[in-house]
Amino acid sequence: MMYLAPIDGYTNLPFRLLCQRYGADAGCVPLVGAQTIAREQKKIRIIDAHRDEKNVGIQLVGSDPEMMGRAAAIVEERCRPAKWLNINCGCPSVRTMDCGGGSALLKEPEKIIHAIEEVKGKTKLPVSVKIRIKDDEKGTIGLCKDMERAGADFIILHGRKPEQMYSGKANWDLIKKVHEAVSIPVVGNGDISSAEEGRKLVGEGYCSSCMIGRAAMSNPMAFSDKRPETIEERRALLDEYMELGRKYFGGVSLPDLKLKAMNFLSGIPDACAMRDSIARAKTIDEIIKVWERVERG
Repeated sequence: MMYLAPIDGYTNLPFRLLCQRYGADAGCVPLVGAQTIAREQKKIRIIDAHRDEKNVGIQLVGSDPEMMGRAAAIVEERCRPAKWLNINCGCPSVRTMDCGGGSALLKEPEKIIHAIEEVKGKTKLPVSVKIRIKDDEKGTIGLCKDMERAGADFIILHGRKPEQMYSGKANWDLIKKVHEAVSIPVVGNGDISSAEEGRKLVGEGYCSSCMIGRAAMSNPMAFSDKRPETIEERRALLDEYMELGRKYFGGVSLPDLKLKAMNFLSGIPDACAMRDSIARAKTIDEIIKVWERVERG
């Protein structure tokens, strides 16, 4: 199975559906605040999961295990498209960690275990935990074993430490050791740019399945081992994204379209000027005109 990684501010419903058109087997709504949902159930509307998605998960973020349990119960009851849950213990952003969530939880493993127990006790949905590497190999493997004992149904492991952010290379040797040490599935994450790479890692015993993140941001076709080569092919992807946005959201926002348009230009020679024009665009029509000028040469 090939997962699209949950990326805050990027992997919204239209983008997840676009990736599924090109072979993604599952996606996940990123960084849903557990405390927000637990305290005010009507805030469940912030979750953009849809019945047309395949195998969509909801990623809960927070620092209070009991709030995570309450939020999980609300998600199961009121967000029917949800097929699984994810406890975020891997986000390295300063904003998330300053609130005690994401990778900050790696410093408090007892909270992770408590969160798993709370969520498992409040829902029948499969529960996963997304983590990064701890300070050392022993600590990472030990935590994963503890998560398994606490009831986690599967683990998503990004092969970098939080302080690395996205620099350096993912430690796939350690992902493999975790995979060999636990009996639940391990989804490997980090530096995978195509489904073919993911299948190779699974075939060689590094993990049970794989997750593609940053590569999909610029190439949603990565899940089908394709890559848009020309500016016209990239424009077609952008048009698909906008069409999905209109269908499910009534349209896309200007900031969101800027972000997608600039990422879809990755790998195009001399794209800097085009990105600059997109960044300065005041309307969606201006973004489209930038592409049209380049297409005309």
